[in-house]
Amino acid sequence: MRRATAIALLLLGLSGCGGGSDKSSPAPAPPPDKEVIRGWLAALDAGDYVAAGSYFAKNALIQQAQVYRLKTRDQAEEFNRELPCRANLGPVKDEGKTSIAVFNLRAGPGGPCHGSTRVRFKIDAGKFEEWRQLPDTEPGPVV
Repeated sequence: MRRATAIALLLLGLSGCGGGSDKSSPAPAPPPDKEVIRGWLAALDAGDYVAAGSYFAKNALIQQAQVYRLKTRDQAEEFNRELPCRANLGPVKDEGKTSIAVFNLRAGPGGPCHGSTRVRFKIDAGKFEEWRQLPDTEPGPVV
């Protein structure tokens, strides 16, 4: 019995000592999608297109009227520079691997803007891998 108790105490002591020289720590959790989107909007509001472009992963997929990829950082910056409206962030729905954000549009570099739009994001490690603007209206039921 004494030997089993001594072994248990030894193992307990070793498990709590930190294991010696392994100084690695777990990677920090990625920020929630809503916070990433807020950061991107803040960069746009500040007119900082370099920072706004940094939210897009290399080869990020963009879907608006057409589908294309942002292959370079310069293309990501240009995409942000050409957005005609600014927006306030509305609800963000977590879909698991993607999130849908509602944007309430307001005046931007392209002039007056109004209404709202929705974008489906696929975000990994704080970068937009996919940015898909959704149709203004959902299709109705087939009658």
